[in-house]
Amino acid sequence: STLIEKWSNFSIRKYVAIVSLEQRQCYKDDFNAEYEEYQNLHSQTDKMKKNFRQFHEQWKSLTAGSEAYQMKKDKTVKTVLHHSSIL
Repeated sequence: STLIEKWSNFSIRKYVAIVSLEQRQCYKDDFNAEYEEYQNLHSQTDKMKKNFRQFHEQWKSLTAGSEAYQMKKDKTVKTVLHHSSIL
């Protein structure tokens, strides 16, 4: 399932105040089951942010309408489409 599907099914109401050790263990198990995926998604978003910062810095030096500008624009669109297909 996609990230959007997972978050649309997430409900904070699933988690209520902890009143027992058993309940605490259930919360801990839920957290641990999802934590690796969270780390992977966090890493992916960090890489995307870095790429887009680099695009932005490179873009500032280009003249609108130039061939280099159009090439950078095309590359950026491809990157956005690629990353949106991952999520």
